[in-house]
Amino acid sequence: MTQQSTIPLVKVGKQHFKVQAENEDDHYLSFKLEVETNENDGADTLRQDLLWSDAEVVVLDSVKSGLGRSPENDFYTNVIKPVFEELKVSARVIRTESSNSVTEFAKTLKASSPITIIIFISGDTTISEFINGLNSNHAIGKEDKKSSSLWFLPLPFGTANAWATSLGIKNPVAGFGDFLQNKLSPQPFPLYKAKFPNAHEVVFFIIFSIGFHANLLHLCKEKRFDNIGVEKFRIAAQEILQTYELDYPLQLPSKLPTQHFAYFTLINTPFLEKTYMPSPSSDPLKSELHLLGYIAAFDKTKLIEKIMRGYYNKPREDISVDGVVYEPFNDDFEVSFEELSETDPNTKTEICCDGHLLNMRDLQVKGKEFDGTVKIEFLKEYSAFDLKVLTPK
Repeated sequence: MTQQSTIPLVKVGKQHFKVQAENEDDHYLSFKLEVETNENDGADTLRQDLLWSDAEVVVLDSVKSGLGRSPENDFYTNVIKPVFEELKVSARVIRTESSNSVTEFAKTLKASSPITIIIFISGDTTISEFINGLNSNHAIGKEDKKSSSLWFLPLPFGTANAWATSLGIKNPVAGFGDFLQNKLSPQPFPLYKAKFPNAHEVVFFIIFSIGFHANLLHLCKEKRFDNIGVEKFRIAAQEILQTYELDYPLQLPSKLPTQHFAYFTLINTPFLEKTYMPSPSSDPLKSELHLLGYIAAFDKTKLIEKIMRGYYNKPREDISVDGVVYEPFNDDFEVSFEELSETDPNTKTEICCDGHLLNMRDLQVKGKEFDGTVKIEFLKEYSAFDLKVLTPK
């Protein structure tokens, strides 16, 4: 169902900027900037009033996120650019041209001022690609590090937008308006690293999953699901429930005995979608991962019931019931797959890590026996920058 809304943005001089947005579900079809003139109405916003007036600003537009970009829904061209011009704010604009654009930009990023703000017009995966790209930057001394900060502003334009939603930024127009009105403050956020047997590493900040969630993301990447939209998740979920065994024996030696899971996730955010909150005790700004697992003994009806519970959970609600494993972790630990047989399907070893789709069979040391251990590290330091995210005050 298509909806229209008009959202106040900012006042500059006598001009009141508003945005008329048209959306269908969580996908934005168009943005139109409207300007009204009013002689005497409240405080004015000038560049020097902005919290970030001396910062370097970069707009990173992942042009294929969401519905992609059209002249009507181009948020940078239709909204950000004219407002920045009025405020006399200069910004560097990066529009993705290939699957490597974000990683290459992150690898070569050099700060030209003490604070650099990255405005992400994207979903979660783009932010993950950027953070993992920073990993190749050389670390610098502590004093230099303190003077080189990266502040992230995630404007939700993806399919799930788990991070922005969990941080309280549920609408790109309102989020950008809060940014202009100094209603956001920079906060440090936790990062984690998954290390695999062949030394491959992925830094993540939302979710690491094995089982149903990982299977779903892997299956939806098949070409037959192209151009279907969000309906692909329902179709793929039905196929998984009907044809996959959904029995994943995993061991967490320092915390829990080996258990058989149908659904296994390590989550840092309460939300995975705008209205889906499977982990109500999670806090995206707290260094803590919650293990959320549903046991393999559930029949398919019960498993669906548990998965769908995320649409009805309340903040901080205790969801630990029979068959649901819900445990917090605050320090490094390991997750281990049990030994595989040659007849086990590849779906048994599928992994999703913040949108990065992996398979444990592909992450082995050549010539050695299968090693099912994934090391999960809580990162204390990362990259040459002091990383923060802008969140509602």
